[in-house]
Amino acid sequence: MDKKINVIPGLGDKVMCLHMEGETGVPPGTVGIVKKVVRDPFEENDFLIEVNWDNGSSLSLVTSSDAWRIVEAKNIQEQKGDTVWNTITKKEDIFENFDWRWLEKFLYKLRDTGIVNMMGSFPLLYSGSEHIDRYYGEGREDDEDFQEFLKEADIAKDKIIQGVVNYMVKHNKDLENMDQVNFYARKFSKDILELYIVLSGLRNN
Repeated sequence: MDKKINVIPGLGDKVMCLHMEGETGVPPGTVGIVKKVVRDPFEENDFLIEVNWDNGSSLSLVTSSDAWRIVEAKNIQEQKGDTVWNTITKKEDIFENFDWRWLEKFLYKLRDTGIVNMMGSFPLLYSGSEHIDRYYGEGREDDEDFQEFLKEADIAKDKIIQGVVNYMVKHNKDLENMDQVNFYARKFSKDILELYIVLSGLRNN
């Protein structure tokens, strides 16, 4: 079974939605038939994939933000049980509360620096530039990849904090309990890294 995601489909292909940014009308696992693929007028080099979904929706997939997979009818149930399906559907809190696309790009920049093994890199999502520069910056003053990453480290920290606040407010958690805030910052940073590893592995295979 082909496990690649976000392959641009052709007219008449059957696709399964894995995630649709900011929409509830096409839940993960919904299947539909592609009726048209057109250029996205708002995003250079991206597309809108118009689909007749089985649940009656006609919402389009957006290649810059959504996730899908081309499927064959006989494989739909099998694909709903695989690792990618389970990982993505269990990470809906990330899509709902965090700036996932920005954080994913930040993790790619972290990978390009080579400063850590990515498997254990999640603390750098919320460490901030001062901490990262202190422990990893020596001798990297002229390292363009590292300096580019470092410039965005405080933004990443802010995005993790904002995502945690979003989640805790929605679930009536105590924002004054810093142990709980730190717990969720660590938890969701691990989840974001896991999602990044799964999806980047698929895209690169």
